[in-house]
Amino acid sequence: MEWLNYHHLYYFWVTTREGGLTKGAAKLRLTHSTLSTQLHTLEEFLGAELFQRQGRVLVLTPFGVDVARYADDIFNAGSELIEMARGRTTKLRSVLRVGVVAALPKTLAYRLLQPALSVSEQGPVIVHQDSYERLLDDLGLSRLHLVLADQPPPEGLGTRTFGHLLGESEILIYGTRRLASRFRKAFPQSLANAPMLLPSSGSSLRRLLERWLTEKNVHVQVTGEFDDAGLMRAFGANGHGLFPVRAALAAEVEDAHGAVPVGTVDGVRERYYAVSTERRVRHPAMAALLQNARQHLLPAEPHRRRSRTTGRLRRHASK
Repeated sequence: MEWLNYHHLYYFWVTTREGGLTKGAAKLRLTHSTLSTQLHTLEEFLGAELFQRQGRVLVLTPFGVDVARYADDIFNAGSELIEMARGRTTKLRSVLRVGVVAALPKTLAYRLLQPALSVSEQGPVIVHQDSYERLLDDLGLSRLHLVLADQPPPEGLGTRTFGHLLGESEILIYGTRRLASRFRKAFPQSLANAPMLLPSSGSSLRRLLERWLTEKNVHVQVTGEFDDAGLMRAFGANGHGLFPVRAALAAEVEDAHGAVPVGTVDGVRERYYAVSTERRVRHPAMAALLQNARQHLLPAEPHRRRSRTTGRLRRHASK
C-alpha cells in the first residue's frame, strides 16, 4: 500500500487557501524555493501537475482542483477530530458537498440550501457551480453528495442517479414600466418582435420558453443571452429587454429592481430537483433540505405569488 506524505499535501492545501506560493510560503514560514520543491515532490508522487502558469500567475489544473477538494475533506476532518478529542464537540460534523447548476438563480439556490445549515451535526456546506454535465460526473465520482438542478437526471448515465423533486415555479415575464406598458396589452401576442433577454441556449428554462413561444406563434428579438439570472435581471431592469422571472422570486425582483410584471407564461412551470446517487437520502442535511423544500418553500410559493402578481397585473393594466 502506498502512503501519502501528508506534510506535502498540507503545504499544497495551505498554498491553495492562501492564493499562491508567495502567500503560502509566508503562512508556512518557508522559503519560496522550499515550498516549490515540496509541491513538485507531491506532483511527482501523484503523477500529474497540480498547477499551471497563466501569464505570471499559477492556477490550479483540473487535477489540482480535485486534489484540493480531497485535501479540504482530510484537513477539515482532522480539525474536527482534534476538537472532539479536546472535548469541544461531542460528534463529528458532516461536510455537505453540493453542486449547483449554473443556470439556477443564486437566491433560489440559497433558499434551497439554507435548511441544511440548521442541522446540528452539519459541518460546512461546500458549493460548486458548473454545468449540469460536469456536476453529474462529479456526483458519479462521489465528489458531491447532491446536485441542485432545474431538470431531472438524463437517462442512460453510467452512474445510477435519482432525481428528488423539490417543487416547481410559474414563469412570469417582467420589464421596466415603459416596456411593460408597451407589451402588456394583448399578451402574449404583443411579444411579437419584442426585445427579449433569455437564459443561455441549452438551459432548461430557455427550452421551456422557446417551446412556449413556438406554440403561441410568436417571434421575439433576442437582445441578450445570460448564464447568470442575476445579470440578466440587471440588464432587464435597465431597459434592455423583457426577461423571464421565476414566480418564487417575483417579490425580490420587484423590490430590488423596480421591474413590473408583463404577463404569465401560461402552462409553463419550471421544476427543481435534488439529484443524488441514493434513492432514499440518508445524509441528515440532505434530508432537511428535501423536507423543507417540499413542505414550505417551492410548492406553495407560486400560489402565494400568483394572487399578489395577478393583482399587480390588473392594477398596472388599469393605468
